[in-house]
Amino acid sequence: MIIMRMNGKFVQTLDGLMRNLCLDELLSSYFTGELEIFLDKIGEHEKAAALKNIPDNAFLLVRLYEVFGLDPELTEDEIREKFS
Repeated sequence: MIIMRMNGKFVQTLDGLMRNLCLDELLSSYFTGELEIFLDKIGEHEKAAALKNIPDNAFLLVRLYEVFGLDPELTEDEIREKFS
């Protein structure tokens, strides 16, 4: 069983990740490599590979939104609501 913790909950799917999205935790899991490993293990290989091409600069969050196909104007609350 593949599990990642997001916003105080354990998630096993991409939808679960989005339903419990916390931007601080998303960024933290990106920097530690946990996000890439999680995506790869749940079969989201393209998204996992795309993380390797994101430069660590001011546009990092925008690029993460792009990887997940999200509108960068959405707040984390709006994203969680969209996937609920």
